[in-house]
Amino acid sequence: MLRIGGGIMVAASSYLADRVVPAPEIIHLPPIAVGREGALVLESGPGVARATKTRPGGLRGLARRLLGRDTPSTPIEAPDGRMVFDLRTRSPENWAHFLNNHLPLVFHACDVAGLDWNQTLLALPARTPGHILKAAALFGFETLATDAPVSGRVVRFSAEPWIAIRSRRADWARLPAVDAALRAAGVRGGPEDGTGAGRRVFISRRDSRKLANEAEVMALLTARGHTRIYAEDLTPAEQMRLVEEAEEIVAIHGAALAPLLYRSGGARLRRLVELFPCGHVTNVYRAMAEQVGVEWIGVRGRIRPEHIAPAYDFSKPFDRYSLQDFEIDPAALETAFDLLDGADVAGRAQASTGEAS
Repeated sequence: MLRIGGGIMVAASSYLADRVVPAPEIIHLPPIAVGREGALVLESGPGVARATKTRPGGLRGLARRLLGRDTPSTPIEAPDGRMVFDLRTRSPENWAHFLNNHLPLVFHACDVAGLDWNQTLLALPARTPGHILKAAALFGFETLATDAPVSGRVVRFSAEPWIAIRSRRADWARLPAVDAALRAAGVRGGPEDGTGAGRRVFISRRDSRKLANEAEVMALLTARGHTRIYAEDLTPAEQMRLVEEAEEIVAIHGAALAPLLYRSGGARLRRLVELFPCGHVTNVYRAMAEQVGVEWIGVRGRIRPEHIAPAYDFSKPFDRYSLQDFEIDPAALETAFDLLDGADVAGRAQASTGEAS
């Protein structure tokens, strides 16, 4: 496990902290442990790697079988004696999971085995999105997207619990081979401002977990010199370059922050302001920011009436509103910037209201 220091999150202006003077709440987050004690097991040898994803049941599964689209059973032979890393577990279709979990495991395994990346083949699910395949290619890995068994020299891994690797993955992403691959891809050591995004960036979202009052928030961010971008409009290389070239990133929590793990020691990025809806507040990128040397502060969205009861029901996870659109209070965001800048927020509030703390 790895210990991460305390942090700060700013919540929307309300009467919750003071029933007379509405103001943003400043929440002091306690230190946390990253990962858990566990075991990572890597095994290799001749064999057959089979996709572990469960076949769909019900009408969908019946339709797939009738149309001949069920999981293939005939093994595919790995070409050229490649070492096959079977990555078809633990949601590799997710961009963040692939960049932050699966690839670091491959880096580590290749490092301890003294294996060149061009000797490997990454087995991924048949429906793996193209941007994930491009991310693998960015690092110089060949991929095979299939649900069929793959025979050859197979590397299998197990990590119990899975989150145990969070304490080490930043180390694996800093291996010399990773730096060499990113330099070869032009992510590091090349021309600056490859994304055209500028020094201050706001990473927004289009499909889910969107800012309902984005125009209001953008007025504040534009005045501070932020440029709005959408991660899906950038190539994998441009997304990786973003954490090298931007000095400050404001971002809605999501997979667009996955490249943060690959920030180099010479990167310009110094500050990350992470925007959360009430229904999805996590420590993932807070911890990652500390691991890679970036100052972090969180800003939580406005509470809605439907959030209250489930937030205090500890019998089940509070995940019903994870992808819900939300509003960020501009006053809370401005307070977050002030805290990053070292401003005397409490003293300023006292002076403006005439109230004693």
